Amino acid sequence: MKFSRLILVGLVSTICVLMVAQTAVAGNKGKGGKGGEAAVGIDTILLIDNPNDPGDDILAEISGGGFLGGAFVEVSLDGTPIDHVVDSAEMLYATIPGATAVGDHEIRVRTGDSNKQSAFATIRLGGKMRVSCISWFVSGPADEHLHTEVHVEDENGDAVIGATVTWEAGNVNGVYQTNVSQTNDHDGHASELTTCPTDKKTGEALVSGSGVTDWFCCIGAGKWDNEAPPGKRACPAGEYTARILDVTAPLFTNMIWDDANSELEASTDLLDPKFP
Repeated sequence: MKFSRLILVGLVSTICVLMVAQTAVAGNKGKGGKGGEAAVGIDTILLIDNPNDPGDDILAEISGGGFLGGAFVEVSLDGTPIDHVVDSAEMLYATIPGATAVGDHEIRVRTGDSNKQSAFATIRLGGKMRVSCISWFVSGPADEHLHTEVHVEDENGDAVIGATVTWEAGNVNGVYQTNVSQTNDHDGHASELTTCPTDKKTGEALVSGSGVTDWFCCIGAGKWDNEAPPGKRACPAGEYTARILDVTAPLFTNMIWDDANSELEASTDLLDPKFP
């Protein structure tokens, strides 16, 4: 079933609530306007599955520039033109057939015959992602600060870069902060982790080499220690828990969060945290 223009407009207002978002690298970036032979550029592609039928067509929200700068607008998938609606010089919507194979594909936007009137990006269809580990690590001269970060990988055990993870951090007093972070292309604090699975022989954490969120400190649960001179701050002792709320896939993909096979909660104890 093809998306009509009316459906496209309706979907735009409900993207964050209804659909799965995703990311890769776009080629020939540019910010063209409406002038003759304006440069075409693709910044992001948001892939939106039909929530009522995952096998239906996929809406591609393509943002960039120069979409009204030529004599025509052509959007193609792997060289074959596909249906599309141009909303403005910076936004258009294209329909990816639901029968398109899983894997990498090229989307190209063309408004003319010159090189600058064409831009492309690679998208990836299919795939699952899971939280492989919610990790805690301590820092400070007396291990008085406790930090959490989250690792995300795909079904093959490879790191997922650009996914957005949302999780709650709490202690015996309740939730003290909600953290939101994309996954990064580095290994985080794998050498300091206290709660991730480890190799029985080496003791090293068994997590991906990258695909880790930013880390967040328990300072949100701390309080001034009332010592003189003032200004020292630590986190209260006790059990800390992190609970995953959502994982949104990177742009340029329509990966699915496999929450059934994800680690959804992890706890650790902060013992006797003191400043020296």
